[in-house]
Amino acid sequence: MSTDYTFVRRFFSGLVGNIRHNLQPAQPMPEDLRQNFFHLMMDIGGYGVLNATALTFLNIYATRIHAGTEQIGILNAIPALMTMLLSLPAGPYLEKRSLTKTSIVLGILHRSYYMLLVLLPFILNEKLQVNLLIALTFIMYIPYSAFALAFNSLFSAAVPPEWRGYFAGARNALFAVVTILMALLSGYLLEVLPFPIGYQVVFGLGFIGAMVSTYHIARIRVPENVRANSIEANRGRERLSLIDQVRKSLRIDILHGPFLRVLILLTIFHFCHYLPSSIFPVFMVNNLHLTDQTISVGTSLFYVTMFIGSLQHSRIVNRFGNRWVVGIGMVLMATYPATLSLATGPALYLVANILGGFAWSLCGTALFNYLLESVPVESRPSYLAWFSVLANFGVLAGSLLGPVVSNSVGIVTALVLAAVLRAASGAVILRWG
Repeated sequence: MSTDYTFVRRFFSGLVGNIRHNLQPAQPMPEDLRQNFFHLMMDIGGYGVLNATALTFLNIYATRIHAGTEQIGILNAIPALMTMLLSLPAGPYLEKRSLTKTSIVLGILHRSYYMLLVLLPFILNEKLQVNLLIALTFIMYIPYSAFALAFNSLFSAAVPPEWRGYFAGARNALFAVVTILMALLSGYLLEVLPFPIGYQVVFGLGFIGAMVSTYHIARIRVPENVRANSIEANRGRERLSLIDQVRKSLRIDILHGPFLRVLILLTIFHFCHYLPSSIFPVFMVNNLHLTDQTISVGTSLFYVTMFIGSLQHSRIVNRFGNRWVVGIGMVLMATYPATLSLATGPALYLVANILGGFAWSLCGTALFNYLLESVPVESRPSYLAWFSVLANFGVLAGSLLGPVVSNSVGIVTALVLAAVLRAASGAVILRWG
């Protein structure tokens, strides 16, 4: 027995040493970056709590109160729809305002929604709950588009290009660790607490995590030289006549350059990625009959392998580049729906999460940095707004079309088709990205 304990101690000791080695920056971090690094890490930690609780179990809860694939599809499509409608006006709006202050205000408005989820189960009529959930999701995503653009612009302004790979890898690793622990805790709470009280507690934890994340976003500071460049660029834009400002507010010129190819490729990426998203919770609950605890274990395994992959992210990107990492990662993401389509119980569901987590550690982390390589600093919000519109068109189309395909050809065949399309989208990025 003592030999077994020795092995376990050596294993975890080696794992901790490996983590420290891989998260150690290749060069000393500048003093002005350290505070931003701390707050960005705490931000992603709070978001990890939200991800493992409310975000992970919202669709599962909706399925358990008898929401169908079409309604799950609508829930998944609403964020994309609202982002498409509001991203373009949000871009020019943000270019003349403080990114930090805008992120705080819009973050609080958006994330207060998760507190409302705690109150939702008090409505006893399950059909009314589903309809109200859809309505609340619609309302909460009104401020989300500008919030997401503001935070992404804030991140890219606060972190120099040479440090983004390291920051992304470190944030991804912490996000995975927090998600693993909180997913296991959520599964335990949902197992021991009666329905729906367990979900209310889990949603409450998500709200707390969201507020912690928002607080630390408020503490991020943009370097003076970056802020000065942005102000000077905006002054030049303000000299335009009112008619020219209106004409340029949509920034159609962005679609005339090489950035258009990147937009098209990432739109295809998001469509193929989200095509099976509305099918997954229904398949897990209605076909595989998985318990909440099993789902939480699967989520934890996903983020365990995502965490392990994230430790090597900076080295992989430095060697192969963001485009290659995104493309290969998306090809590997095909293993998740492919393996799930073969499942008849929890075993292959868990295997699918192990494979999917490693794949997402590649493409999920490198995606934003791949995008930023094609975005000029002085017009970042407007470029990101166009990305947000077209990428969310892919999300919207995939989320709504997935249930249609599932109802037409069967849920298992739909999963296989999704796997093929995911692999194809990754190959397209490798070839033409």
